[in-house]
Amino acid sequence: MVFSGVALTGASVEEHVRTAVEAERDGYTTGWVTEVSGADAVTVMAAAAIATTTLRLSTGIVSTYVRSPYLAAMTFHSLADLSGGRVAAGFGTSTPAIVTGWHGIPFERPLATTREFVDLFRKLLAGERVKSSGRFEIRGASLRGPAKGGPMRVYLAALNDGMLSLAGEIADGVILNFPTPGYARHALEVLDASLARAGRSRESFEVVANFRAGTGDFDGLANVLRRELVTYLLAPVYQKVFTADGFGDEVKIALERWGAGDRATAVSGISDAFVDEHSAFGTEEEVLARVQGFLDLGIDSAVLFPVVADGPDRKARELATIRALGPRTH
Repeated sequence: MVFSGVALTGASVEEHVRTAVEAERDGYTTGWVTEVSGADAVTVMAAAAIATTTLRLSTGIVSTYVRSPYLAAMTFHSLADLSGGRVAAGFGTSTPAIVTGWHGIPFERPLATTREFVDLFRKLLAGERVKSSGRFEIRGASLRGPAKGGPMRVYLAALNDGMLSLAGEIADGVILNFPTPGYARHALEVLDASLARAGRSRESFEVVANFRAGTGDFDGLANVLRRELVTYLLAPVYQKVFTADGFGDEVKIALERWGAGDRATAVSGISDAFVDEHSAFGTEEEVLARVQGFLDLGIDSAVLFPVVADGPDRKARELATIRALGPRTH
């Protein structure tokens, strides 16, 4: 098995659920739910939980800023009950543009906020009565008993060394996004060092990586991915990662064009090399071989983010890609 997980995507909740049903049918073990500007992750997970019977479901990710630890614990407690314990929680900081620009919440002290959030979330899910005087002030809150299914796995999305180290210290796994081989090696080194300092076993820790993957004509797939890459490139943390990947000049030029209002050129100017380094496009065999290379490096679980070219029947072609690259086909 190369891809064990798949991102549940779609223009509507119904399309997300179709993806979950297809993923379960095709032998994937986990469906990962994102949350940006479309359907909220909680609604999608609840609907997917009802429509499936074996597929594990996890957020991948929701922000630690836009829900309190108590609301998050209440939500995942309910999802665990609804799914029979088939859920995990993937958290990340998101970006200032989303947290502050869209939600109106200050983006402050990401490492400290994440550490405190995860600690409170776990205690609440375990049924403890919690008091806290930190960033999240809680005055004796508790839920009605522990969540169904036992302790819930918590994943952290991480890019920089600080968040990678924190994940190795406190989380059950980490989620990497747009990894290159060089970045994957570095991330694994940082994680291994953090796990060792914390006296934790690598075997109990899961390294998950997201891959934008698709089969067919490179140009058609690349045109779609360029639009997504630019949205990430606008975030300072991704600017640092993409620069470390060797694309600092492209990052600078794209930002200048975007800032000048020339957004179309900012997108079209992303090079084929940039796209290729941050994707897995080609024949089915080429895609799977490329992702297998990351598993050989030490990545534990690969998540498919299906990419299809613009055109009609987009959702049908996404589902076909999921089938073509799925465990039951390969």
